[in-house]
Amino acid sequence: MNRNFVLGLFFLLFLIIPKLSFAEFLVKDLLISNSNGEIKLFTVEIADNDETRSIGLMERENIPLGTGMLFIWEEEAYRNFWMKNTPSSLDILFFDGDGKFLNVVENTEPFSIRNIQSSKPSQYVLELVAGSSKMFNLYLGSQILNLNK
Repeated sequence: MNRNFVLGLFFLLFLIIPKLSFAEFLVKDLLISNSNGEIKLFTVEIADNDETRSIGLMERENIPLGTGMLFIWEEEAYRNFWMKNTPSSLDILFFDGDGKFLNVVENTEPFSIRNIQSSKPSQYVLELVAGSSKMFNLYLGSQILNLNK
């Protein structure tokens, strides 16, 4: 191999490797009864450990409607998020330990370091593409149905 090819390959790997995630996300279907009592189905990646929670939806540019990420903790606590390294606007929904809706922050600003917090202690946080809360009527009265505690 010639020297320029090797240097070019090294440079390309240098650019790509930091963006690769080595965490693996479990994917599952999530059922939510919305504010009207209708059952909505979402396909979500599960972030239930420090590694997956720290990665979240960072670097994701195309998040299909009806998909997202469910963050899970062992106990309820105030949860804080930011949009650093996240190019897609999201709706971030907070749920208590029983899966009952607490609050939503809609249409978050991509790449922002502004603190996004639950209004009360929460155990589950759902990130969906911006506009999903309104489209699927995910507000007060909504509840996650299949938590499988």
